[in-house]
Amino acid sequence: MKEYYNALNEKKITRQAIIGLGENSIRKNYYPELQEKLLDLEHINIRNKALMAAIQDIMLVSDSDGHISTFAVSNKKDDPLTLEILRNNEIVRRLQEAIHQVVQKREMVTCDFRLKYQGRDYYFESRIHISEINEILILVRDMTERTLMEMQLREMAERESLTKLYKRHCLINKLAEFHGKSFEKLTVLLFDIDGLKIINDTFGNLKGDEVIVSVARIIHDHFRLIGYIARIGGDEFCVIVEGFSSQEIEQQLKQMNKMLHKYNEQTDALKISLSSGYSFHKTGIVNTEWMFQEANNNMYQNKLLKESSNRNDLVKTLMRALEAKDYITEGHAERMGELATQMGVALRLPQSKLDRIRLLAKFHDIGKVGIPDRILCKPSKLNEEEWKVMKTHCGIGERIAAESSELKSIAHLILKHHERWDGKGYPLGLKAGEIPIECRILSIVDTFDAMTNDRPYREARSEAEAIKEIVSCSRTQFDPNLVLLFKEIIEKSS
Repeated sequence: MKEYYNALNEKKITRQAIIGLGENSIRKNYYPELQEKLLDLEHINIRNKALMAAIQDIMLVSDSDGHISTFAVSNKKDDPLTLEILRNNEIVRRLQEAIHQVVQKREMVTCDFRLKYQGRDYYFESRIHISEINEILILVRDMTERTLMEMQLREMAERESLTKLYKRHCLINKLAEFHGKSFEKLTVLLFDIDGLKIINDTFGNLKGDEVIVSVARIIHDHFRLIGYIARIGGDEFCVIVEGFSSQEIEQQLKQMNKMLHKYNEQTDALKISLSSGYSFHKTGIVNTEWMFQEANNNMYQNKLLKESSNRNDLVKTLMRALEAKDYITEGHAERMGELATQMGVALRLPQSKLDRIRLLAKFHDIGKVGIPDRILCKPSKLNEEEWKVMKTHCGIGERIAAESSELKSIAHLILKHHERWDGKGYPLGLKAGEIPIECRILSIVDTFDAMTNDRPYREARSEAEAIKEIVSCSRTQFDPNLVLLFKEIIEKSS
């Protein structure tokens, strides 16, 4: 026994020896299970460190009093965003409020916040847990990419792509917020672009879209701080304004019209005209359906009062645009009108037809304002595709004329002024007597004037050569009786 205690005393007394680890363990033979458990705990500790290092979330810890710091093993503890979050007093205050809720409820709480860093907005979601030892663990996840995607999807759902204004269904929902409730000073305004259809028919939808975007910008720039703005149709816009008297609304409309006038003065593009109407609710229960209808009625009343002058102004603008293209020689329409009138008088046509002939001579090619310059002013012969585009000017011209009270009577003549006697003309393929007399006359005088004046692709020919060419096309391109009459008129005037 004595020898045993001497041997025991000779062993080095260490912590590992006492708990049963190492070669000098006092209890080595008695605690193998304890040794195994300690190894398991060591493995778990290593695994947890690796797991925490792999977590991409920002990890923070706090005590129950809201003293927040970075988690020691987090791989984000020195990240600039982590440090910026901890330096932001407003974010820290919100996290501390959430920590207080966790301590009180003993359950997880979420807290979302936004951080502006280096000129960019970051969006975060934090989840705050409490442990059994009252330590608060805060997991902060960067939700910026997801949030921006959600915002983009919401933008696509609520705002239309062309003008970036709210869509019609958003306006309906907005009006529903007011319907049946008591409000003071609520106004619904409606705006409609005058003549958008004729612009689309003449220049195409892309040009029409440019006008829509310009109008949307003007309305947005004026009402964005005071109203809810939506595009509710192809050419219609609606604005909801709260808290303004009817006199103030009238003043707002005057100021916006000044902006529109200034825009028209500064642009070389088509002049924009807007019709407007509004409904004002002074006080009491709101009926938004009635307000919208009243605003719509007032807008169309305003549109009808100026519709004729606006359309005529637009047609004149298009005519000036055609003249600016300079595709024809000076005096072309006047010379044609004079020759055509002489033929009409010789045929003893009534005054109404003589008037239409003069108008047709001046406006028959108005549809060419919608033809691209690269085709209209091409010095060489048009290819097949270009010729197809050129032929569309008859239909374009008809639609323009139909919008004008001054030209409506010759709209059908503009459409048919390129028909041929033999039925091989365009766009309808009419022949002989099916072609209006005004168009048959115009066809001859137009050809004669074109041949006897310089064009971009050739020099002028003599009157004799022109007459010879026209006679050769009698019964194919031209009315043979009118060819004889025209030849007689030219020969008498020579």
